[in-house]
Amino acid sequence: MEALHTPTIMISSFATLVVFAVYFGLASLQERDSLELRLWSVAFLVAALGFTLLAFRGPDYSFIAVSLGNALAVLGLALIWLGLRAFDNQPMKVASALAGPALWLLVTGFSDFVQNDVTSRIVLFSVLIFVYSAMIAVEIFRSDNFRRLPSSYIVAFLFATHGLFYLVRIPLIFVWPLFGNTASAAEQPLWYQLLTFELFIHSLAGGFSFFALIKERTQYRYKLASETDALTGVRNRRAFMSSLETYLSTKPVQGALMYMDIDHFKSINDRHGHAVGDRVLVECAAVISRAVGGNAFLSRLGGEEFAACFPGADSSQAAAIAEDIRRAFERAHIPAGNATVSATLSIGVAFVGKDQAASDLLNSADRALYAAKTAGRNAVWIVASDGAPRFASGRTAQATERALSPGRTERGPMANCA
Repeated sequence: MEALHTPTIMISSFATLVVFAVYFGLASLQERDSLELRLWSVAFLVAALGFTLLAFRGPDYSFIAVSLGNALAVLGLALIWLGLRAFDNQPMKVASALAGPALWLLVTGFSDFVQNDVTSRIVLFSVLIFVYSAMIAVEIFRSDNFRRLPSSYIVAFLFATHGLFYLVRIPLIFVWPLFGNTASAAEQPLWYQLLTFELFIHSLAGGFSFFALIKERTQYRYKLASETDALTGVRNRRAFMSSLETYLSTKPVQGALMYMDIDHFKSINDRHGHAVGDRVLVECAAVISRAVGGNAFLSRLGGEEFAACFPGADSSQAAAIAEDIRRAFERAHIPAGNATVSATLSIGVAFVGKDQAASDLLNSADRALYAAKTAGRNAVWIVASDGAPRFASGRTAQATERALSPGRTERGPMANCA
């Protein structure tokens, strides 16, 4: 007597696959640009059809039941792999997906030995399932996009273990053979029953994990949109301040904050229009982004103002990076109809102090930026160890005394200084 009733498990697996195929199909109607949902819907439906054909196999070989039924099961797994590549915006490799099912059809359809020997068929089928399961697991582990989604690790685990289970079938079929020439005999070894049950659990957990992936990706996109400046694609002020506060909470020994402002930006908008002004902002963000590497982070604080934090940077490193940014932006040429527009950047640099709040560090960099603007723009000014702004590089200071005058009016970090 069987410990597990294999036909019942097969019917349950079939029902599970059909339910998920319908759900993914309905979800794809709401997200019409989601190729992965359509692929997963077809994958579960194809696998369910394969189970249906396998359920009608008899004691002798049948091309429809054995060859086509198992080919559809392998194809379902291959389509899941293609769906994951679509989910990760990777090129479709249709030939690789179809190679396994095609190989199965060729070998089982034209080899008399394989047709009459269930052991050889189980070995070949197990190898194919292992290969595609491994491809799915590797697809997830190699992608940064998947690593952002907690459910991706569940998917990788499910398919990695699924492939290993089928790999273990190969030695078991020789040590503990099946009864008769078909896996559908009345009673089969315990290992075959357990693997059939594993297939049911795998189908159930796999379907739910794919839905979790879709949900987590949607949540990530909403979070990213709420923290990103729509025009330039860099962080917005709220996300930057949150990251800055998190960084300062680690009590860093050193680091630098750059506060940057595009010179005469209002004049650019007035003369060339806001569309050109937007291009200038995008180019400025691109120039700064190219200079921001490692664990540094960048933000558009508002208007024409940008900020970047460089954890671990000392005064000489920060001054050099700021000068590279200033020069690169000065050399940039932004299209404006039949002509081009050039702009310059004023930069104030402050350095991390002991137990310093994010707002205090930003205000300190803002004082250096104000000095750069007052002294003639297109320059880098840094906050010296005594707390006073000092000229570092760029346009020669022309109004140093006025820039450092203690009687000047303070401006807030978001004030406009065109």
